Amino acid sequence: MLQPTDGGYTNGYHHDGAVTGGISGGHRVRRGSRGRSRGRRGGGSSDGDARVSQWQQHHEDEEEREKPTPPCTEFDTAYFNSYAHVGIHEEMIKDRVRTDTYRNAIFQHQNFIAGKVVVDVGCGTGILSIFCAQAGARRADVLLSQVYAVDASDIAVQANEIVKANNLCDKVIVLHGRVEDVEIDEEVDVIVSEWMGYMLLYESMLGSVITARDRWLKPGGLILPSHATLYMAPVTHPDRYSESVDFWRNVYGIDMSAIMPLAKQCAFEEPSVETITVENVLTWPQVVKHVDCYTVTTQELESITSRFKFESMMRSPFHGFAFWFDVEFTGPTVFPLNNGMRPSFVEPSNSNMTEGNQRKKRPNPNDALVLSTAPEDPPTHWQQTLVYFYEPLDVEQDQVIEGSLTLSQSKENARFMNIHLEYSSGGRSFVKESVMR
Repeated sequence: MLQPTDGGYTNGYHHDGAVTGGISGGHRVRRGSRGRSRGRRGGGSSDGDARVSQWQQHHEDEEEREKPTPPCTEFDTAYFNSYAHVGIHEEMIKDRVRTDTYRNAIFQHQNFIAGKVVVDVGCGTGILSIFCAQAGARRADVLLSQVYAVDASDIAVQANEIVKANNLCDKVIVLHGRVEDVEIDEEVDVIVSEWMGYMLLYESMLGSVITARDRWLKPGGLILPSHATLYMAPVTHPDRYSESVDFWRNVYGIDMSAIMPLAKQCAFEEPSVETITVENVLTWPQVVKHVDCYTVTTQELESITSRFKFESMMRSPFHGFAFWFDVEFTGPTVFPLNNGMRPSFVEPSNSNMTEGNQRKKRPNPNDALVLSTAPEDPPTHWQQTLVYFYEPLDVEQDQVIEGSLTLSQSKENARFMNIHLEYSSGGRSFVKESVMR
């Protein structure tokens, strides 16, 4: 158990002075700094035992390597400091799809949480930590705090006050520091974290969940969410193109078309976070990356390459690609080893393409909860991420669109994401490169 600096237990708040604001398990920069055009982580069956065995081997390998703690860079500090602003947390909490799904998942796994040790990676205001405390997180032997709420942003100060105001100081300890730096002198049973960024992996917060897992999670422990999947699909969006580019053809009767090349660059150079509908999507989506939070490594996330092949379902201008994700909340006893296949609510073909409705909701209420950011599902603050082309490409029904996508962490700042798209259709080939900053 972590000992406060004065040698006794006070209200559970602990500040790691080695960091000035922020945590590698903070949350996403939602607004402002990016200047984007639209706003903007038991026992069981033989499968479970096999997964635990794989996790143990991975954990042992990590310990043998004993990698040094990564430094807190200026980019990290700026990222952490951005989460001291209450508006970011207000936006996330008011996202009822997000917050209700997390609350439901925590209470659905109440039997895993009651009497266990929990760490909330990137706790923000502490709302998920409090949900865990309400679900019965406590020591099995003595009544001491059993939820470690970790965040290096200065929002941790407010989180601690919220914990006190709700009389949960005996159950929740707020640790103000990076997950790489804070000390928890015991193993934990559960990790909960809302780590997902735009396009799932933007801001690289999943790395902090991996660090927490490798440092503290017991074999057979629970991670919420347990799995995540990033999807992509070609889209048509003539209204968006018209309002950003064609607008300049006639402005109050003045020909301003000379500005159109600059308008295209300004509107479409970087990815755009906005809301689309199913009418914008030209094909069934394809899986880009499936993440098993029990086994994924930080090295695996440094660069991801996926090949794709789509067939347009209609004749339409092809304006770019859209990306969205879902995450699943499943207990540790029911998941098989990560073998690169999609979970059972998606039925991929041999080429990783999905056929039919890619999110076939399970009718059984005891099955896993899914938080989806797909165009056909209720909107979330994540919306969808679109990579637009400077020039649309006309496609016919059944025309093939194929190529490759590489997502890599920026050398400039690992929290930025480089996007490299190579695609071809109708005998023409193109390359689009972009950076999500």
